[in-house]
Amino acid sequence: MYDNPFLYANGTAKEEDLDRIEQKFHVKIPAEVREHYRMYNGGYPKKPVFTDKNGEEYIVDWFIPVRRGKGRSIEKTLGLLREDDGVIPEWLIPFADEDGGNLFCFSVRESDFGAVYYYDHEFEYGEDPEEHITWLAESITAFINALTENEDDEDDEDEE
Repeated sequence: MYDNPFLYANGTAKEEDLDRIEQKFHVKIPAEVREHYRMYNGGYPKKPVFTDKNGEEYIVDWFIPVRRGKGRSIEKTLGLLREDDGVIPEWLIPFADEDGGNLFCFSVRESDFGAVYYYDHEFEYGEDPEEHITWLAESITAFINALTENEDDEDDEDEE
């Protein structure tokens, strides 16, 4: 499925786990996202760096599991984000995070269903969160396949 192995995934998600999220949050999970979680529940990609069309780099720290792993899950994360109205738009579902708490999300909007966005949570109270969202890829598969090696990791390997 990917040319990028996933490390430390917590098994696989079950259909009923994904169905529960859909029912609880009244969303539809894209087929490619469902397929990903049926293969990898959490973990992180060996190649974690996404570079957008402007040369901006984003580094995936951890994919948020569907089933609980290390005390968190998509269900718990989304529940906390939605408790405080306006923190994250209703059309975004987080699936991975960046060191520091920013999120990688997929869209559940009809107009761009399954597209991947970067959500920067560093904004002032009262600001529109929509202004802190960056489109990254048309799907989770395109996103993961576009990830590259971290140059720092490559430098470490060269020194060995």
